[in-house]
Amino acid sequence: MIKFSQRKISNPGDVNLTPMIDIIFNLLIFFLIVAVISQKGLNLTLPKTSTAEKRPDKSLEISVTGDKRILFNGKEISLDDVEKKLREEKMKKDDQKADNILLKADVEAPFGMFVTVMDTARKVGLTNLVIATKLKTDKNDGGNK
Repeated sequence: MIKFSQRKISNPGDVNLTPMIDIIFNLLIFFLIVAVISQKGLNLTLPKTSTAEKRPDKSLEISVTGDKRILFNGKEISLDDVEKKLREEKMKKDDQKADNILLKADVEAPFGMFVTVMDTARKVGLTNLVIATKLKTDKNDGGNK
């Protein structure tokens, strides 16, 4: 009589998860890389000061760019909309309000526009204003040349 070797037949319910896990990790890495690359930052050259400090965690950010654009927490708005947005912020509950308003201006930004934004915030009643600068690293780095 001929003996045939019996093969162990795998259970149809057993699924090899290794290829699926590999695909999931590859997709995760892909989306993380795409997310990092696609983040669009604001390109501001802040003025340099010797007394610069870290900004508080909970702050509202208004930026004035060198090409005369105003960004409210990263979203572009017109000069006319600044007061409306600040009034909305003022009407929020105390636990939802920003602790202060961080004002950023590019060194090439029009000074008058920056002052108008600052004046609008004070007119609305938001007086805890912080002007963002960059810490001076070199003593001879005196500013505009």
